[in-house]
Amino acid sequence: MNQVFVLCVGEKSVPRSQFLYRDPSPGNIVIAFYFWVVLCESGPIVVDCSFGPEEASRRGVARYRDRRELLAACGVTPEDVKTVFVTHLHYDHWAGHGLFPNATYFIQQREIAFWQGPGRAFPLFSASADLAAIGALEPLRKAGRVKVVDLDWSVAPGIDARLMPGHTPGLQILRVETANGTALIANDTFHFYENLAERKPVQVTVDMLEAVRSMDAIEKLGAKNPELVLAGHDPVVMDRFPAIAPGVVRVG
Repeated sequence: MNQVFVLCVGEKSVPRSQFLYRDPSPGNIVIAFYFWVVLCESGPIVVDCSFGPEEASRRGVARYRDRRELLAACGVTPEDVKTVFVTHLHYDHWAGHGLFPNATYFIQQREIAFWQGPGRAFPLFSASADLAAIGALEPLRKAGRVKVVDLDWSVAPGIDARLMPGHTPGLQILRVETANGTALIANDTFHFYENLAERKPVQVTVDMLEAVRSMDAIEKLGAKNPELVLAGHDPVVMDRFPAIAPGVVRVG
């Protein structure tokens, strides 16, 4: 049966108003930076690439944890990984792609088009990306290491992808059947559970209406096992599931 792990590379204190749209509070909240591992019969699937220590330092991320060590807690080495499911191309999900030398990256067509066009051109959007990593897309594609997908698609038995646009045009999430029920790696469809409950997207959102519609869709998809719906950045996730190592919890 498929197994899901959440891996936390670090945390950062950020203005609450940036992550709950038009929230009047002047205070800060803590954001956690995750990537995920799905163990299935065909081998490990890594969900997103996270980022390395240099990017962590540049972005002010605290208590950074080495990704190789986090993966080792799941019984995975970066060299083992043949499949990386990329939810979207913000820096904290794509900048660290170089850790996986043997992987093929599965990315939505509309996500690539956005970041090779307006996403890269306008600072409003490009501030959330690592432009060198965006520039690596085309060489990786020519080398056969980027697999372009479109809309919803089947990843492996009991694992399927759903397009959830809004935060970015090509954000995709994973639905994974586990022994404990259906887990949703909802990623940045909502960063915090409060985003979902109040239908308040984060400020860094390309299409607010699409973002709210995607939250609706996530809630319906996860109705049977709401406790297994995984927020993209909420530190609460690490308290909801058993820890198997520092910075790593097992969902199912």
